[in-house]
Amino acid sequence: MIDLHYPPTTFVGKPVPKNAFYRHLEVNAKMKQHFVDDVVAIKWLYKLAPSTLNVADGKEVHEIVVFSAQLKSQDCPDDVFLFIDRNMPRHVVFVLEYEGQYKLLLNYKEWLDAAAGTFRIVKSFASEWLREADLSLPIQGLTMDAIYENMAGVISGYGTSNSEETKRMVELESLIQKGRKEIAALQKRVRTEKQFNRQLELNNEARALKKKVAEWEKEMKDFS
Repeated sequence: MIDLHYPPTTFVGKPVPKNAFYRHLEVNAKMKQHFVDDVVAIKWLYKLAPSTLNVADGKEVHEIVVFSAQLKSQDCPDDVFLFIDRNMPRHVVFVLEYEGQYKLLLNYKEWLDAAAGTFRIVKSFASEWLREADLSLPIQGLTMDAIYENMAGVISGYGTSNSEETKRMVELESLIQKGRKEIAALQKRVRTEKQFNRQLELNNEARALKKKVAEWEKEMKDFS
């Protein structure tokens, strides 16, 4: 049994029927089949909340549900867990299990409409596959917001502890990825360009963008 060594007051340990996640929702046949084909069982492991942890409520986070999901294959698509997260008015952490190995998954999300209980997924964070002895996700912080942000910082590998830092790291990753693609495209254009002056212009553009990407990479490295 998965044990994250959380306070006994947080433990739930109840199996959740897979169809409980979609029976009251409009869901296509492909998604239902994902639940059947890719997931053996889902269990509600822990309820992290002010009432179970004796911490202050958060402005954004009021409860964190920790689910375990036993998988039928290690490369199970994330569709199932994105679907669950989008339709749960809670913040969620998944512990995925496959043949004695474990992965932590957190779909980092922010409210679209708190009154309606709807979220936007900002980015999905996942750890490497871990042995049981290495499985750890500490509860750190005096508010629910802080606890969630610290968990996101651990699972993402960013080491962040608040939403501003996490969103900046997500932004930097996106900028670096986009910048590298643009550099590759510029370099390709240089190779096919026949006019020397235009080659120089493209090379200068690529050089300036490489400098910018290096600055973004340094910002990420300095933070972590």
